[in-house]
Amino acid sequence: MDVKVMVRKSDSKILFAEAEADFADLLFSLLTLPLGGVLHMLNGCSSLDCIDKLYNSTFELNTDRYFRSQELKDKLANPQCAPQFNLHNQILPIGAVRLPDITNSMQFEIVDPESSIGGSSSNGGFAKAQSMFMVTDDLVMTPMSSISGISFLNRSKVSLLDLEERVVNIGVKEALAILKASLTSTSALTNGLKQFTKKASIKKEI
Repeated sequence: MDVKVMVRKSDSKILFAEAEADFADLLFSLLTLPLGGVLHMLNGCSSLDCIDKLYNSTFELNTDRYFRSQELKDKLANPQCAPQFNLHNQILPIGAVRLPDITNSMQFEIVDPESSIGGSSSNGGFAKAQSMFMVTDDLVMTPMSSISGISFLNRSKVSLLDLEERVVNIGVKEALAILKASLTSTSALTNGLKQFTKKASIKKEI
């Protein structure tokens, strides 16, 4: 997915991103991820020192001696999302827990909590289609309007001459970088996408 970001040229800080529903869904989905699954995607290197050490300890401990089973150990090392919260277009490499097969005569209706009416969702996401959001560097998400960006720039005292629009393609690497930066800083977009916005800028200039 392509995301438009507004960058302050003087220090390469991403001031905000203009997010459509797909990017908003990606950010919202970060709230549904199990911590162990996050560590698995980041290869045990989240920069949360104690949590990293706890996670990596599971691999050092002997399975037969210290764990009830290999299956439970694997679930600690790579837990999955709850089935209702897995986006159908999730770009992060994490799966969802499969619901057990129902073998008796009882029937169950699966309610998708991502749908605003409690039924099955058409796009499998959290945000309504065609919605636009302004996402600041610290991941504050507000509705995007014709004046919201200008108002934010005025409050931030950023000169229009110091402003540059860039487009970043968000894939797995970029999504993981945002996830990691969101855990360790208040500048998730800048720290997560800095290397990718540079590439986008170079490509744009060419």
